[in-house]
Amino acid sequence: MKKILVFSLLICSFCFAVFEDMETGARADGMANAMTAVADDASAIQFNPAGLNQIENISVMSFYKLLFGGVGANLHNVCFDLAYPINKKAGVVGVSLQEKGISLNSERVVTFSHGISLIRDITFGYSIRGYSLYQKDFGTGYNVGLDLGVMTRVYKRWQAGLFVHNINNPKLGTDVKYNLPRLLNFGVAYRPTMGITSSLDISKEVGKPTRILVGQEFQIIENYLTVRAGMQTEPIRFAFGLRSGMKNIFIDYAVTIHQDLPLTHNFGIAVSF
Repeated sequence: MKKILVFSLLICSFCFAVFEDMETGARADGMANAMTAVADDASAIQFNPAGLNQIENISVMSFYKLLFGGVGANLHNVCFDLAYPINKKAGVVGVSLQEKGISLNSERVVTFSHGISLIRDITFGYSIRGYSLYQKDFGTGYNVGLDLGVMTRVYKRWQAGLFVHNINNPKLGTDVKYNLPRLLNFGVAYRPTMGITSSLDISKEVGKPTRILVGQEFQIIENYLTVRAGMQTEPIRFAFGLRSGMKNIFIDYAVTIHQDLPLTHNFGIAVSF
């Protein structure tokens, strides 16, 4: 058991920095997280709060993600997202609760988001994130991060998005300082017809190589079957996803293939009212 826990901590240390892999979701993982210009459901809280303004009904999304098969120690990421439309002028607000880690290392995030329309075809959004980090040997740390996002329709079926994560450069810790991930995402999405979405993201995190993320979503049978696929670089990962359900409730599944580590499975549910 001790070896499993040590292995889990090594994976946390080398694959993810503190509070990385928080921009995720069951639908998004199936598209390799190329969601900056898509973000048309409650997961916009994670990927681009400007996208919240596309939501017309109360929407709830939740997922349970088993990172690298849990590596025998339940290495997980679990999240609950809620999007609530107010009106056309006030826009849409969102709330998210998320936790990632194992018993020795737990990362929790509470997020409030707001998306509004600025002018025709241009929306703006922001998120305020409260971070809480627990490590058995170091105690607990807290801080607040700020995200900003913009989304615009470029030409008919094309959409573009820009997302800045932790623009205020938050840190955690006293003796040991953790710089929370800061990144800039730019994405484009193309919808040639209803039920088909192609997306491309360029993502740059401070201190790391630029990543390219490509995703595809294809609705085969309306409501009953949607398939997804995607790929990202730095490191290279491949993703596949499925969705099935009825008019207002859907079940999502995604699997991410890492070149050296076990599969990551993500199970989700989405409901609109």
